[in-house]
Amino acid sequence: MIKTRQLIYLKKAIEVGNITKAAEQLHVAQTALGIQIRNLEDELGVQLLHRHSRGVTATAAGELMLAHAESILSKLDEARVAVTALSGSGVRPLSLGLTPSIIRLVGDDVVMRLEEQFPQLSLRIVEDFSFVLQRLLTQGELDCALTYTPDPDPNLERRAILEEDLVYITAPEFGLPEGPISFREMIESDLALTGQEDAVYQMVNRNAERLGLKLNVAYQVQSIRAVKNLVAKGVAATVMPYGAAEGELRKGRLLSRKIEAPAVTRTLVFTYPRDRAAIADTPDVARLIALIGDLLLAAEGPIMRRL
Repeated sequence: MIKTRQLIYLKKAIEVGNITKAAEQLHVAQTALGIQIRNLEDELGVQLLHRHSRGVTATAAGELMLAHAESILSKLDEARVAVTALSGSGVRPLSLGLTPSIIRLVGDDVVMRLEEQFPQLSLRIVEDFSFVLQRLLTQGELDCALTYTPDPDPNLERRAILEEDLVYITAPEFGLPEGPISFREMIESDLALTGQEDAVYQMVNRNAERLGLKLNVAYQVQSIRAVKNLVAKGVAATVMPYGAAEGELRKGRLLSRKIEAPAVTRTLVFTYPRDRAAIADTPDVARLIALIGDLLLAAEGPIMRRL
């Protein structure tokens, strides 16, 4: 008899192309995962994977089985949601990824309003950078996420929600005039930015390349707090979402300026794995995402727009 975990193991092994990586991402022993896939092959009487020194690839039978496995696992998710709703037992778990800037702006409000407006959802919020959240989605560790300008992935559904202008941030004593700053002038200053995998770094760098300019990155640290500390000390400026420094900006510890010619914008996207549609693409979740969007618009005003 074919077991659900065998389908999950096969799907992950084909997706990542490596038994060891699949086992790590599913948090199971490599030996156990390999045995279950072998047992599935014995049950079906066909070879599902080509095994070689570089990893694994699906055979023709494996590709066919993968398509059926995805359909079966999706139907099982739909069944779980439907049965839970029918039973009236109420609470359905939902893991939602949010970026640090969103958390700073709306995290507490979302949690407080959840109890009032969404008693049928048991929400687990995961905070991390957009590229990390996308990785967690593809690994099956999140049901859905709000990420900024995600990379294309055929296994993920995405829906654009909002567009946001990023801002140039300095210390009050940095000695710059008020009002907008041009992109060209902005990147001539000493910048502190997060790592090259981060969406903000990539957006700023792409704009610079289009203009034939080079970034002047004096400090590169994979920590928003560290970037803000460097800026507060007056040794660098930065580009980041308003929400990432909302507290410091509100208290006057940091100052922000609009970036023009061109602006640096990013798109907030609701993202979920295709095989989690039964969990993520529901009216309750749609209402929750709309609530977060409303809170962001209220917090950021004219630098954010609904799409």
